[in-house]
This record gives sequence, structure tokens and C-alpha cells, in this order.
Amino acid sequence: MNETAIFLFESSHHMAESPEGKVIYILSIICLLMIIDFITGTIAAWRNTDIKFSSQEGINGILRKLVSMIVLVACIPVSALVPVEMGVAALFVLYVGYMLMEFKSILENLSKLGIITSPFENFVHKIEAELEHKEGGDKQ
Repeated sequence: MNETAIFLFESSHHMAESPEGKVIYILSIICLLMIIDFITGTIAAWRNTDIKFSSQEGINGILRKLVSMIVLVACIPVSALVPVEMGVAALFVLYVGYMLMEFKSILENLSKLGIITSPFENFVHKIEAELEHKEGGDKQ
């Protein structure tokens, strides 16, 4: 078990060494977060009587996530059309924003289940504020 964990961490570290590898790495994290979001959303709908729990809503959620993933993957070859490293940078910004959105959705689902999520929400707000600060600094 220990060797497997070390292999996974080393593989992840190796993948994230290049800008292109980071984009793929973040895309895989988004995929994992989408799965977690769907599972926590389903559990929250099932446990919370205020939320309508239907198979049609679940199917719609899966389809939305599938289409989102297709669009995110389709952006990879499009980014190659943008000059220099700007394509990878644009993908990185898009993917990090989408990753934050998925993480916030998971936190929302967990809070519907009665789990205290405020420390994580504060963390997300700090990341968003830092990203906004960097964006504002680039425009000056």
C-alpha cells in the first residue's frame, strides 16, 4: 500500500512539472471533483426533505457534467491556436476557476447535510480574493 501511494504521488508530481502537464493534472482534479459533487449532491437530495430527489434531476446533472467535461477537453486543442504560452495560461485560468466552482458546489452539498464547512469556505474566499488581486495587478 505504501509503495502504491508513493508511486501515485511521484507520478502526480512528474505530471505537473510542465505547463501542459499541469493543465491535464488540473483537468483530472476537476473530473474527480465532479464525481464527488454528484455523489454529495445525490446524498444531500436523498437525506434532505426540502430538496426534490428525482432520477431525472440526477440524469440532468450527469449530462451537464459530461458536457462541461467535453467542453473543457475541447479547449485543449483550441489553446494551441493561441500564440506562445498564452493558450496554456488561458486553460490554466479556466480550469482553476472551474475547479473552484466544483469545490464550492461540494461545500454547498456538505452544508445541506449539516456538515460544518466554514473553514473550507473561508479558504476558497481567500483563494478567490488572491486571484482577483492578481488579475487587478496585471491590468495596471
